[in-house]
Amino acid sequence: MNYRTTLIMALVFCVGLAAVLLIKNQDTKKTEEKESAGKLLDIDKAAVTELILEPAALHFIRDGENWNIVNPVETDGDKATVDAILNMFDWAKIDRTIATDSVEYGDYGLAPEAGKMIVVHDGKADTLFVGENTPTGSFVFARKNGSPEVFLTTTSLQTNIQKTLFEVRNKKVLRFDVNNIKELVLTNRRGKIELLKAGAEWMLKGKNNVSGDISEINQLTNRLNSETAKEFVDENPADLQKYGLTNPVLKVDLLLGEEKSQATLLVGKALNDKYYAKDDSRQPVFLVDSAFVNLFDVSVTDLRNKNIVNFNQSDVDKIELAFTGQTIVCEKDTAGNWLVVAPESGLAKSYQITLLLSNLSSLKAEEFVDDNPASLDMYGLSKPQVTCKVYQNGLLLKETLLGKEKSGKVYAKTADNKSVYLVSKDNAEKIKPKLEDILDVEKDEKTLESENM
Repeated sequence: MNYRTTLIMALVFCVGLAAVLLIKNQDTKKTEEKESAGKLLDIDKAAVTELILEPAALHFIRDGENWNIVNPVETDGDKATVDAILNMFDWAKIDRTIATDSVEYGDYGLAPEAGKMIVVHDGKADTLFVGENTPTGSFVFARKNGSPEVFLTTTSLQTNIQKTLFEVRNKKVLRFDVNNIKELVLTNRRGKIELLKAGAEWMLKGKNNVSGDISEINQLTNRLNSETAKEFVDENPADLQKYGLTNPVLKVDLLLGEEKSQATLLVGKALNDKYYAKDDSRQPVFLVDSAFVNLFDVSVTDLRNKNIVNFNQSDVDKIELAFTGQTIVCEKDTAGNWLVVAPESGLAKSYQITLLLSNLSSLKAEEFVDDNPASLDMYGLSKPQVTCKVYQNGLLLKETLLGKEKSGKVYAKTADNKSVYLVSKDNAEKIKPKLEDILDVEKDEKTLESENM
């Protein structure tokens, strides 16, 4: 094949390819034009700056990524709800045209219309008028400004136009970023509880700044962050006393961010199964569920960390357990096997060691007795009945002491903490295994028989 022939074939290929691409682009353009023509409104939702819904006369104005309501009250809009209304224009279609004469509008509930939506975008406004549902309820009759045509479209248009103020407003009882909390002060009928946040940890502010229960406290902050008002009862209250908000039954103060800005929730009188409440930075009084209020009816003890012994079980390679006059010592060898090294030598039952460490790490305080004991004698902890030490690479990780019994409970403490606790007697007994329970005699005998063969 000579150069000329090759060139001609290349030109034919390029022309053919260009023709294919042109046809494809034309088809794509036609498809896009057809889809655009069938849309309820062909708009870019990101370009919408205002939205008006009637008959409720709800007026929204965009504020960056959020929406403000300026009528019938001035408040924050619920971003997710307003965005969902605008998302409708991504998929909502005109099903078919029913009439083109304005004389017929009354037949479809459009003279006057049942409601309308005004969408302001790109410096102009589009208005959608909605009438009655079709007899089957599958569609709704509607029309646009600037066109006489009555058409069928999704009933979602009707649903969105008929939104109420309550549905579209921000209903959060307190507005804050849960990750910005630095301090939480809770005042309820039990008293005042002050909590400090340090990373992922919580501390109860006080003389000793004892550790807080992360799970319990996070449950409160997460619920506070997600809780919504059940009803708005007074947009501009002249008297907070009648709602019990001048002397609240519950007050939650949050200090947020490095600047320690404050957010405060007040909860007042009960009304049936709800309570009057107010964000101290906003005007409206609203109602919250009693279940939400009851969640905050906690004491210092409820929010205190009840785990007495904290360590990573997989780090432990040595255990010393002393009680009733004897000390049991177990060590992990280089292969990861547990051995009993005192008072006898032999293989240990690994599951028993695992169970012992699990029982030790899950030991919880049932009562907080004394955070600054003058003496440990009265608790039987100066000469404990049980001492359990766990080590890693020769370093003491934790030393746990068990003392006297009191009413089915046992006094306990750790060597690195002044606090004295009461723990369940049943749980205390679980960290006192007998030597014969730990020694794996059967495995030792089988090993000996194998060596003698």
